[in-house]
Amino acid sequence: MKIEEMNRSACCGCESCANVCPQNCIIMTQDAEGFFYPKINYEKCIKCGRCESVCPSLNAREIPVKTLPIILLAINPDEKIRRHSSSGGAFTALSEKILNDGGIIFGAGFDENWHVKHMAAENFDALENLRGSKYVQSRIGNIFKSVKAEVESGRKVLFSGTPCQCAGLKNFLGKDFENLLTVGVMCHGVPSPLLWESYIEWRGRGHEISRVNFRSKRFGWLNFQLEITFKDCGYYSKPNMQDFYIQEFLLNTILRPSCSACQFRFPNLNCDILLGDAWGIQNFAPEVTDNRGTSIIVVNNNNGLDYLKKARLEVKFLDLNALIYQPFFFIPTPADERRKNFFDDLAKTNLPINVMQKYFLQNPAPVSSMNNKKTQEKFWARLKELGFTK
Repeated sequence: MKIEEMNRSACCGCESCANVCPQNCIIMTQDAEGFFYPKINYEKCIKCGRCESVCPSLNAREIPVKTLPIILLAINPDEKIRRHSSSGGAFTALSEKILNDGGIIFGAGFDENWHVKHMAAENFDALENLRGSKYVQSRIGNIFKSVKAEVESGRKVLFSGTPCQCAGLKNFLGKDFENLLTVGVMCHGVPSPLLWESYIEWRGRGHEISRVNFRSKRFGWLNFQLEITFKDCGYYSKPNMQDFYIQEFLLNTILRPSCSACQFRFPNLNCDILLGDAWGIQNFAPEVTDNRGTSIIVVNNNNGLDYLKKARLEVKFLDLNALIYQPFFFIPTPADERRKNFFDDLAKTNLPINVMQKYFLQNPAPVSSMNNKKTQEKFWARLKELGFTK
């Protein structure tokens, strides 16, 4: 089957194949890098081909660029929500509208062990767990089946995930639903669940964790920090490049292989709305720059626009120049040149923490500069290919 034969750089791990299998003969198995891939039980397989038909990677096609999507800045007028959001609180505003209409939200949250999985929220208390960035690939599990059951019942549903997860869901459903809003996130790439789970267990070291915030605004939105709060001994907080897990995420060292060959960038965005941080806002909208967090929203279709009009947000229309500060909206994230060595070392040990600490750079500037150079070269080449520059 093509599902199992796919190169590791193609499979995005969206789990649409496992969700659609009528025989339940596909399970997701973890490889040595800690990422999950489909494994088929051929004794149960009836060779119906449904797994191949829903796979977003096998069925990816370049969508012609006809018009630019609507681009907006957005701020939640509730300062408390904005303060506790990763950016401007747009996800919460959209979710609140769905919940107020009796709907349900599906998104990435933490389980009792601080592992990241997709789960449901049917009230505002449960929604809290789905808010905020999670810098690790979320396990989908059977969530696509749950989404299908809810939308087919007529209930309003918001599904939030990476663009590849949104594409997997859309393929799994097979048709559009007016009562479904798919909200993608502007994705840097997804780190290995194995590394995050090893990291958070090591960071706790016997202390009970009460909160994890990948994007604490304690020192402002532009100076975000990883913050882990303990029930009995205060909290751990480090600027992004001073924590070895976050540094290796931002330097692209620990991302899934498919992230550096991502097929789900503009214009191949199979979600209604795309949310991200309005990086560079001081250059294109200085009048609303306040270091408290601002969202950027890309509206891809009328369904997304209809839902956005009903959300309680303060918005400002932008032009294409705002997306110059979002290179991974257009191109895949280039892999760190140290990635292969990192995972080769990981395969030789049962102590992932030691490998992460070994690759932690006291001065990450040279690697960051090299990655930025590769990003800019590919970014401007892609803009030229799309016809946005000469």
